[in-house]
Amino acid sequence: MSIWWSLHLRREAASVPLARRLLLGTMETAGVDPDISHDLSVALSEACANAVEHGGDAATEDYRVTAFINGDTCRIEVTDSGPGFRERTRRPKRPGRSGRPIPPRRPHPWQPPPRPRPNTDGGCF
Repeated sequence: MSIWWSLHLRREAASVPLARRLLLGTMETAGVDPDISHDLSVALSEACANAVEHGGDAATEDYRVTAFINGDTCRIEVTDSGPGFRERTRRPKRPGRSGRPIPPRRPHPWQPPPRPRPNTDGGCF
């Protein structure tokens, strides 16, 4: 069985359970295992909640949910007009250095202390 649907939703909290219920109903109709349906619906809820909270500025009031079920494949897309992720900038490497510095060598705590050496006049130092 092949099922495809797409929703155009307002960025409001009430839209999240609507998308989740529709996905659960679709997967039940397609005969998807209930445990898998639950896991996918939780993932969809998280993605929709992120779109509602972070999906753009006040001028963009909507987001889209698209689901496609074909046999044992399920593809879910949640898209919005938000800025996306910022690219991480890396600091340039300093010439001749990479990684963490090596700390100065210290004696191991389990090594015995050095033996006293006898002095020429019979004492030890």
